[in-house]
Amino acid sequence: MFSNEIYQEITLVCVFLNYRCSVSTADLFIRMTIKNKKQSYDEENLLTVEPIAAEILLETYKRKLADEGRLFLAEFQSIPRIFSRYPVKEAKKTCNAIKNRYVDILPYDENRVQLTTGSGEAGSDYINASFIDGYKEPKKYIAAQGKVVFLIFYLIWWPKEETVGDFWRMIWEQQSSIIVMVTRCEEGNRVKCAQYWPTPERETEIFEEFIVKLTSEDLCPDYIIRRLSLVNKRDKNSEREITHIQFISWPDHGVPGEPHLLLKLRRRVNSFKNFFSGPIVVHCSAGVGRTGTYIGIDAMMEGLEAEGRVDIYGYVVSLRRKRCLMVQVEAQYILIHQALLEHNQFGETEISVSELHSVMSMLKQKSADSEPTLLEEEFERLPSFKKWRTFNTGIMEENKKKNRSSIIPYDYNRVLLKMDDGHSHDSDADDEEPDDSSDEEEDETSTKYINASHIHGYWGSHALITAQTPLEDTSADFWLMVYQKRAFTIVMLSDCKEDSEPIYWSREKKTFGDIEVEVTSTDISPSVITRSIQIRHVRRKEIRTVKHFQFLKWKGAELPEQTQDFMEMIKNIRHAYKDSGSQKGVPVVVHCDDGSSRSGIFCALWNLLDSADTEKLVDIFQVVKTLRKERQGMMSSLEQYQFLYSALGVAFPVQNGEVKPVKDAAEADQVQVVNETESASESEQPVSTTSNVQQAAAEITPPGADEEPSPPTEDSNLQHSTV
Repeated sequence: MFSNEIYQEITLVCVFLNYRCSVSTADLFIRMTIKNKKQSYDEENLLTVEPIAAEILLETYKRKLADEGRLFLAEFQSIPRIFSRYPVKEAKKTCNAIKNRYVDILPYDENRVQLTTGSGEAGSDYINASFIDGYKEPKKYIAAQGKVVFLIFYLIWWPKEETVGDFWRMIWEQQSSIIVMVTRCEEGNRVKCAQYWPTPERETEIFEEFIVKLTSEDLCPDYIIRRLSLVNKRDKNSEREITHIQFISWPDHGVPGEPHLLLKLRRRVNSFKNFFSGPIVVHCSAGVGRTGTYIGIDAMMEGLEAEGRVDIYGYVVSLRRKRCLMVQVEAQYILIHQALLEHNQFGETEISVSELHSVMSMLKQKSADSEPTLLEEEFERLPSFKKWRTFNTGIMEENKKKNRSSIIPYDYNRVLLKMDDGHSHDSDADDEEPDDSSDEEEDETSTKYINASHIHGYWGSHALITAQTPLEDTSADFWLMVYQKRAFTIVMLSDCKEDSEPIYWSREKKTFGDIEVEVTSTDISPSVITRSIQIRHVRRKEIRTVKHFQFLKWKGAELPEQTQDFMEMIKNIRHAYKDSGSQKGVPVVVHCDDGSSRSGIFCALWNLLDSADTEKLVDIFQVVKTLRKERQGMMSSLEQYQFLYSALGVAFPVQNGEVKPVKDAAEADQVQVVNETESASESEQPVSTTSNVQQAAAEITPPGADEEPSPPTEDSNLQHSTV
């Protein structure tokens, strides 16, 4: 119907429109600019880079990172983007061009995945996917682009999901049982990949001759694990189980700031490996950047474990020989080094809850009588982060009087209080969902200082706030923080008798600055006083109820007097928090005298219990490492570190040979409800007293070592965009 020339023009228009659905105009401009620049597509610029032995991995990393990563940049830029001697004729055929998400990312003919030509139509054997060799295993992976929902021009525009059917045909024919998806379907209002699996609302989908059923879906903070059933309608008696692991913590721009997240992803993927299954299918949007990074980490981890050395440069070159642009940007190249270094420095510290007690016994052992225990060695490996962050705001002259101790919040995650004049919001605005964005976006000239820090929770950032116990002059700021951050839970770990600080609540209704505070009820147990406190902004109508938990059995010592009591309190708070239906971004406020020593223990256990409940796994080392990065003085002693293990042992005791969580404390405790006057006397408490790749260089630096310059981000020193 159309001439060949017209058909080719129509195809190009279709590709362009599909391109616009998934790539911004800026990306197109960058790509067009790249095409006009002189670049190396062959091997004349390749360098001779020696493999790195495990014992000098840290030293080598620091050397390459020095001088703004000059050596890393030189290595990365020497690798050809495309090897021109490998043809891509099949991908460029008119019938196949529309199946390519990006016009410049095409599989080489020699190692492309070929589909069985069931229909006999031209191009029916084509899919934009490439076989990739592993460390020693040929064709261990398939690197694929994200699935395309594209438009074809005939007489009208209409959607077609042909590549989704091709994708499942590839999974079936290659007998793959694991799919690793390193992207979301949409990121930053850009379509990255069509959804090619069913949803819980619609558990079964049919894609051409394949029936795909969702049998389970487990949501974790950084990834989603789906179990899928795949049936070919031509052979309904042959059902296959597919594991789909979607990593959801890759930021829209840059690379993950925590290399251990990719190591964790690798462990999840490997736990589902089947000796008899086909290649692991890995894809992002284009199937080169994030895909190549994950494959590079997995393969080089195998090499590090097998040989005690890694040839990252050589392997990335080999990846580019199999598929263009694999490990697409310099930041991804550096990230592979960081992940390997993370493993080499700190090891694997994740523990299954079922193995908790056996691991605890093992950590008490010594390699020799004069040597430290394995637990002591693990604690000594924790980075100190002493030179990692600034705290300039907290040490300003006008703010010094607001600090109770030498523990000052870091600038990057300190809590910012808005200068509230009573007119910046109305009552309707207060009903909106909380904003989970970083406080760094606030204009600091319109904020004031409080000694408090945002702390990362298991389910995301800003899940917790740790603060020093309010001083008399900062009680109003404390309540303003609770109000502005929409907190519904306060945990008090300081003893009212400590330092004779004033109480920031009263038996009678009392106003602190702009916040009116009234205790409406008090529940007393031997170890905890639980108060219901109503707060109201004096110039607004909304009344909120805050639950206030005061732990009583922690008087002066470094650790709680009774581990069981402390764990029961945390579990009760967790139940109250969930029952309140708190929205995403609503933090739990925890305070002690310095906002770190006791609060750090609470935050660590809060996150560890979330992890244990969700994944049946805990990683005490990584949780403590993150806390140390977020506030000074967090988990600073070996005794505190040991306490986390023992506390989890109490939470998950061995019962009849199995590790099981203890029963809810609420079932055992009898709670008495009284008014605030009675609670003060009966509890013998006085009524007048209270009170982005940027961090990677620091994370791999051992305690006491000098900090190194941060590696470049994905957006710096780059000549092309990430897809």
